[in-house]
Amino acid sequence: MNERLRTTLRAWPVITAATIGLCFLTQSGAKLFGIDLPDQQNVEVVRQWVLHSLDSLKCFMMCAFLLLQVVVLLPIIEEIIFRWVLVRLPIRIATKKRQSEPPPALGWTLAVVSSALFSAAHYIDQPFPDAAFIALFFFGLAQCWLYAKTNRLWCPMMNHMLFNMTNLVLMFIVPQ
Repeated sequence: MNERLRTTLRAWPVITAATIGLCFLTQSGAKLFGIDLPDQQNVEVVRQWVLHSLDSLKCFMMCAFLLLQVVVLLPIIEEIIFRWVLVRLPIRIATKKRQSEPPPALGWTLAVVSSALFSAAHYIDQPFPDAAFIALFFFGLAQCWLYAKTNRLWCPMMNHMLFNMTNLVLMFIVPQ
């Protein structure tokens, strides 16, 4: 087994704990400061779907599609766009043109820009809540770091899926 992969697998419990902790801190901090996170605005609608999903196949299918979209599809698409296209691809292009390693500042600059765009993308149709924007920005930086350390896109994808799933669970169990 590749040494990088072994290191990633050994670090997975720490990454998991940090992801769940970040979710909990984001949700709790938002509630503490009275910030209504955009996702929380839709929780009541989803709760009603869940309550009625046993009554209706349509509601059940809507819940299943929502979970598939939020927990599987969006993390895959977002990681491809924000980690591979906006960070890894420009570094590969710069490396090929210069025939050497790109300067470390390039990687950090791309990671910061990618993380800011990642965070902003979650608020396209809503006002920017500062705490959530900052939390997503740091989550994006952590995802860039995870991708840089493992050199495998599936690692940040899985972490993102875990992050979204944990946030969904917390939105349902943390009292409004």
